[in-house]
Amino acid sequence: MPALNSDSPEKPFLNVSGYRFVALENLDTLQLDMLTALKEAGCMGTILIAEEGINVALSASEEAIAQAKAFFESDERLAGLWLKESWSEIQAFTKMKVRIRPEIITFDGGKTQGSEGRQKAPSITPETLKTWLDEGRDFVLLDTRNDYEIRSGTFSNAIDIDLVNFRDFPSIAKNAVASGKLPTDKPVVTFCTGGIRCEKAAPYLTDAGVKEVYQIDGGILNWFEQYGAEHWDGNCFVFDDRHVITPELTETHAWLCRKCNTARAQGEDCSCQSGENSAAEIV
Repeated sequence: MPALNSDSPEKPFLNVSGYRFVALENLDTLQLDMLTALKEAGCMGTILIAEEGINVALSASEEAIAQAKAFFESDERLAGLWLKESWSEIQAFTKMKVRIRPEIITFDGGKTQGSEGRQKAPSITPETLKTWLDEGRDFVLLDTRNDYEIRSGTFSNAIDIDLVNFRDFPSIAKNAVASGKLPTDKPVVTFCTGGIRCEKAAPYLTDAGVKEVYQIDGGILNWFEQYGAEHWDGNCFVFDDRHVITPELTETHAWLCRKCNTARAQGEDCSCQSGENSAAEIV
């Protein structure tokens, strides 16, 4: 877990994100209670809740985040929710939203809907992944994020299956296997920003014929927390007003083109020529 903010007084905002697949009921009541508590605490962010679980992204002072964690702990379904942390100069969100959705990460197909009996790929720790990479083990790193996210950075030698929208993963993965771009006879380690998309994707990779599927425990953010830029090229796209963070979990002051979703450095024009600034939200 990152050190307390006493070492970084110039970065007053603590950003946390995490998810859990767990059966949730009475969503209307939960939404109201959660929104009230987090607004009173002074948190900003977006939380998605569904019958299958919760997806959290918050930004606030350290004290406000502590109150948010206390609220989660008061609900046995959410107690112990693992929230990855980073600090920033700006508050990463400007509003507090709690939304009810059919799924906590948009996906077509329904194979992994519901928290009971879900198929989940085994996870490997960042430590294990680093060992595999350092040893040059024969396996595949599969980036399950959208193409505009990958443009900001990805693992060295990772496979990109040209995914424009994650909801299309089942068909795109099947085509990648059929074309030979994604091998089925090697271990495949999937990764995304925080891990949630990998949990959704794993059963479809198995159905497509991949014999051994894993996901990185805690996703890219957990890797950054432990190993920074090792085996990584570039930065990481995030779904908040920071837009892009470095492997050191610091903001880059990038702006986001609303037309093509590409993050650009300050002063850099976008190649699509839209030139419009925008703030991304959780999808």
